[in-house]
Amino acid sequence: MAIARQRIHLPPAAWRRAPGAVLRGDLSDGPQIAEFEQAFAAAIGVPDAVAVSSGRAGLRFLFDGLNLPPGSEVICSAFAYPVIPYLVRQLGFDLKFVDCEMHTLGMDPDKLREVISERTAAVVVTHLYGVPCRADEIAEITRAHGALLIEDCAHCFGASVGGVKTGAIGDAAYFSFETSKVINTMGGGMVTMRDPALGERVRKAISAEPAKGLGWLLKRLLTTSFEATVTHPLVFNLGVYQALRWAPRGPAEEDRFASGYHGDEVSLAGKMGRYTNYQARLGLAQMKHAAARDAVRTANAERLIGQLRDRLQFQEPAGDHVTANYMLVAALVPNMHEVSYQLLRKGIDTKHHYMRDCSGMFETGDTFPNAVRAEREVLHLPAHPELSTAQIDQAAAKIAAVVDALGVSRRDRQGS
Repeated sequence: MAIARQRIHLPPAAWRRAPGAVLRGDLSDGPQIAEFEQAFAAAIGVPDAVAVSSGRAGLRFLFDGLNLPPGSEVICSAFAYPVIPYLVRQLGFDLKFVDCEMHTLGMDPDKLREVISERTAAVVVTHLYGVPCRADEIAEITRAHGALLIEDCAHCFGASVGGVKTGAIGDAAYFSFETSKVINTMGGGMVTMRDPALGERVRKAISAEPAKGLGWLLKRLLTTSFEATVTHPLVFNLGVYQALRWAPRGPAEEDRFASGYHGDEVSLAGKMGRYTNYQARLGLAQMKHAAARDAVRTANAERLIGQLRDRLQFQEPAGDHVTANYMLVAALVPNMHEVSYQLLRKGIDTKHHYMRDCSGMFETGDTFPNAVRAEREVLHLPAHPELSTAQIDQAAAKIAAVVDALGVSRRDRQGS
């Protein structure tokens, strides 16, 4: 059977809880929001957390609540989600990039030291694909320069650095609860902060946002149900995979389905509003099982990486003091598009261009070679928790065969 790149689940009892939320009148507002915020803050190890309508909305609310001086400098990783620099520019801050390192794919602390200055008001670091960046070192650098550190934890719930959970290392952070994330409430997210006063400012700003109603609920239920259906193994193999395998092969730049990000998606359209009490109920239920699912996902990822490490370079934690949740397994693969195509023919669905070289998209005039390489080579291999060890082993064998046949494995390149 073919293996899908990921498996989307409809949150447990999502449809069953919906009528009750509507009839009770607590679809939008209710006590579960505060309960979820408190449970999340405790799990991360921070004084406060505030539920938001999306991860990117969370970053927007954080920027507004931090009251950074107008025109001040904000530094972002060159290899990250383009919404981050988009917001920095939109809010009138001076944007500066720092290159990523190839081991963690996160911001390189040594490169940050070269560019941070007294003008820097904040640094935004992204923990990509569930593998934390070297945020402990970056936090020391930002503190020394009087700058704030904001963590992008959209992929990284449950990971840690030196025993400190991601989301508690910097001054503030934001998480995502979209359908592919560790906690899936069919959208939404959470911001965490060390300063409770920041939390109150964020809550005040959110209270002015419009509430979500029955139309939003129905749309999210139908959309998530569709995603869950098409990634179900039976439906994927009988329909989706066949369509992918036999679809005409166009230019790599037009491959929108395999790509995880498209340039026309950089906006806040449809991402603002208020988080709902209905979603908080879903989140509270999932938090009870998140650690167990993380353990299975991590075991699958480490098994896959262990069998292929001699052939491919992988994104991995910076050391034994770092734990990852491996939301996605990222391999650095030369000739990525051809490898992806050949893997699909063998029954392995993959994903690429989830993150981009933002410096190239925002025309800063600078070039960042590691970010350029990461965009060109990062390929996501399936290792989601629904896969058995036998399926992981089968996938590893097929991947090894493809990279060997195409001459892109480490073995072949070292021998050339």
